[in-house]
Amino acid sequence: MNKHKISIVCIVVFLSSLFLLLGVGYSKSYHPGFFPDEFAHMGYVIDVINNHFPDYKNGLIYSSNKLNYLNHPALYYIIVGELVTFLHLQDTFAYAGRYVNMVVSVIIIILTCKMIYLATKSTIATFVGGAFLLTIPMFVVLGSAVNNDQINILGCTLVIYGLHGLMRRVGETKIITSNIFLICLGGIVASLSKATGSLAILCLLTSVVIFNFYNVMQLIKKIPLKQLIFIILSVAVVVFYFTYAHIVYGKFYPAPQSNPAVWFFIEHPNTEKMDLSAFFQYFFRNNFLSLILPYGHVQFADSEIRVVTLKMILSMSGVMGGYVLFRKLLKKNGYFNLEFSFIAAFVLFLGLYFFTIRQLHINTGYIGATQARYFFGFLPVISLVIAKVTSLISNKIIKTLVLAVMLVGLLTSIYPALVKFSEMHIWKSKFIVEQPLYDTNYGFLTKGRTFDQIILAESKSIYGVELMLATFARKNHGYLTLELLDSSGKSIASNTVKMERLKDNAYVWFDLHHSGLIENQQYRLRLKCDECTQDNAITWWAFKQEFESSVFLLNRFGPATRNIYSRGEAYVDGAHVGGAYSFRLYFQ
Repeated sequence: MNKHKISIVCIVVFLSSLFLLLGVGYSKSYHPGFFPDEFAHMGYVIDVINNHFPDYKNGLIYSSNKLNYLNHPALYYIIVGELVTFLHLQDTFAYAGRYVNMVVSVIIIILTCKMIYLATKSTIATFVGGAFLLTIPMFVVLGSAVNNDQINILGCTLVIYGLHGLMRRVGETKIITSNIFLICLGGIVASLSKATGSLAILCLLTSVVIFNFYNVMQLIKKIPLKQLIFIILSVAVVVFYFTYAHIVYGKFYPAPQSNPAVWFFIEHPNTEKMDLSAFFQYFFRNNFLSLILPYGHVQFADSEIRVVTLKMILSMSGVMGGYVLFRKLLKKNGYFNLEFSFIAAFVLFLGLYFFTIRQLHINTGYIGATQARYFFGFLPVISLVIAKVTSLISNKIIKTLVLAVMLVGLLTSIYPALVKFSEMHIWKSKFIVEQPLYDTNYGFLTKGRTFDQIILAESKSIYGVELMLATFARKNHGYLTLELLDSSGKSIASNTVKMERLKDNAYVWFDLHHSGLIENQQYRLRLKCDECTQDNAITWWAFKQEFESSVFLLNRFGPATRNIYSRGEAYVDGAHVGGAYSFRLYFQ
């Protein structure tokens, strides 16, 4: 093995190991169900565990009595459900679903790096292109949650890799069977994972044929019988699945009930629609934010340096994409033929995606489904473009700057995934119970007021708690007190913190001194401030009690109301308000 190949292996091992570290960090940072639609995905996995196929007629959202609303094909759910059954992991099926996506992500990284090296023969370009994937936080988060996005990205990556290998050998007498096989396999995986996967594959194939028509025709003439059988069988698999779905369920993409867009329209039939310009701005803003930020139903601690660096990387990739278009269109250079085709496919996909979501908004008023993860199947294309342009840079200073920016992006991507584990109280706790959601507050915590949260003792000792507090963007002064009370109202432990040290919209640590508890008994956390006034006070973020719309009440349709913390509820000044405050409990 020569030095170049050893270097590539080291790059792949490093990036894969770093991804697994980040993936485990994100996975351990929040409990299953807090990633968007994760409970719905888990519902279909449970169906497969019980009946070997998602129940598209009567399947339920996990931990809910509401029908599932996802209309995704079955591949991911079958893989996870059958693997869980085979390995007898039913009690930890959600984490099994997460770890499957971690393995899938590593395969994506390996394929992308290998494709880049074959295209550039450059170790620096391979590192820069492969590292780009890890700088996108949602690529890592998707790879550590229960969802079908990552296997969809894998399908697209297989097709891109196969097309790249195929078109590189246009002048050769034989077509490499592995490239045809990868294209066929990728088409099956993407098509049977998400509708956006099918669309991405169609855009890729269409664009490559249009912009490389002569070469494609030459390749088609060389296809032997064995490879033709691969192609026919792969198409037959996809056609068979969707024919079966339509015959049994009456739709190509069935689901037990309608989707959030329909719910929104039922509850808000007179919503004012945005004009094209306003919708485009909204569409662009949401996609951009979900590209640069880790998102979900939890708040991740983040670094401004990471965000700024990622913006620089995305700007750099945009300039490089523009350079590819310039070389192809103005200089008629054939070096970027395939990359140009891939970029054109990406633009075509974005256009179709935009107008589909736009029409959905016009029909229902709904403004969801504007998330960058829907086009993540093209991330390997962006990696390839970055790497290939980097390999052509002859100026050492510019190439060093590109490498430096990517290294900073890679290093800072560690922060939101692992910052939580830098806190000592995490390592001193056996397990953590978390309620991270919040959408309201109950005003200033002034003298005489109390905010109470009922909790359940999950062990015989509690080390401490963290509360999500808001300072109203000001510097407050004085002491804030948290008491732990038993069911009789007796104080078991208390702790005070200086309000001068508090940050706005951040968790605040209260040490409860390893206080002894009676397991499975309820206790009360009481927050108060005897020195606080209207001009010098904080508040405790909370998630208000959810009430079903009368349209969906007492039936199995509509959204599931989230039982965010079933072991206790929130009180304000002694009065029950329901819901729960936002907190973390550290038990020993």
